[in-house]
Amino acid sequence: MLFRKRNERIRKIGGSTVNITLDETLRPLWKLTLYCGVLLDWCLPASNNSRLCRVLRCIGIFISSSLLFAMLLFELTQLLVGIESASNIHAIIPNLLWSVPIFIAFAVQLYSLRQRRKFLGFFKKWRQLEMEIAHLNPHRVMCESRKMHVMMYVTYGFMTMASLVSLGLDIFNRPEATYLMSTYQTVRETIPLLLIGTIHLMSILLIWILSSLADFIPAFTYYHASLAVSCLENEVRTLFAERNYADDLLHHSISSRLSSAVARLDSFPVKQSNLKPAAIELEESIRLIWTRFEAIDEMVSRADSLFGSFMVYGQAGAIFFTTALVYSVLYNLSDALQLRSAGPVLSYSMNLIAIVFRFVSSLIISSHLHRSTGKFRASLTYLLSKHWNRMKKEDRELFRSFLWRLQIDPLVARPLGVYCITPSVLLSVFGVIVSYVIVLLQTK
Repeated sequence: MLFRKRNERIRKIGGSTVNITLDETLRPLWKLTLYCGVLLDWCLPASNNSRLCRVLRCIGIFISSSLLFAMLLFELTQLLVGIESASNIHAIIPNLLWSVPIFIAFAVQLYSLRQRRKFLGFFKKWRQLEMEIAHLNPHRVMCESRKMHVMMYVTYGFMTMASLVSLGLDIFNRPEATYLMSTYQTVRETIPLLLIGTIHLMSILLIWILSSLADFIPAFTYYHASLAVSCLENEVRTLFAERNYADDLLHHSISSRLSSAVARLDSFPVKQSNLKPAAIELEESIRLIWTRFEAIDEMVSRADSLFGSFMVYGQAGAIFFTTALVYSVLYNLSDALQLRSAGPVLSYSMNLIAIVFRFVSSLIISSHLHRSTGKFRASLTYLLSKHWNRMKKEDRELFRSFLWRLQIDPLVARPLGVYCITPSVLLSVFGVIVSYVIVLLQTK
């Protein structure tokens, strides 16, 4: 296939080094959503695109969408009923924890299906950008380790299995829970509990798949953009190092020849300090690097608008879940201490750990772009100050213009232009969660 040939070409550019492209990073998730009938091809064109396969995929998408929509209606109904009879906020938190993720998963599926062609166009353009950067610096690759990618996929898989197991036990131990269809005695007597559990487990599995999609696509896109910026930084350093080595070699050769001539002729001394290295000409190379940087900035802007809704809604939901779960753990902590059992807080604690890991990991991975841009700007400033006297006036002005461009409009992830993803965002979110937990505890 065409995209595989392009990836092979990127691998061959660096010799024996392997470059892991964004396509390859997202391919496990792409295969999972494609062959499980959750989405159509959104990252790469499907290899088997016969009419029968398309029909089967459409049927699978219709079934999964119908299941999510039906479960969403049920959970919203149960939430409204629970609000009328709830004695406090804690009584409706289980219903909120079920209805909100189903709503987010359903919205992610509909948005992905609607924006499918834009998704394909974005990843096609990104493959072209990776090829251009690989040709610009053939001795380095943007990503050569799968350690982080594999760890994220394995962790999400483990959390999905843990959620399915805990929910299965909850269904059989507490079939009368208000967020389960078996809460009605008529349903329990009519439909086998195993079938009810299967329906709920399928909805949970779809929620985890679609939430992983919403987490991984923007986070890994920003991460690979940071790797591309790091590649440009390495190219600038290599450029100065090559010019510096060539000038030093030329200066040493001329000095040694003149010294030998003076020693033989013994006529007059030569002041070696008058020998100045040749000026470094960088205009063409810096313009090429600047062009590549603007291309990366354009793709990041497209990702902000195309995938930004995933991060905004997903992280807003994560903040809500974290606040509700922390409040639930503290609310039931006294009962757990009196009973000397972790039962009242165990399920809330496990879900809290999973939500916090998802939220923090996606923010940390996305914030790599902010750090790479800052490091790139610092490297350019250092090289400019070090080689100032050896650069032509035109190159200095170009270099300063590039630095000013990086200073006034830094490259950073801005989902939907709402906020910038930097490591300091975690402190702000922590403050918001603490404030809301205190407010909820005062209503106890």
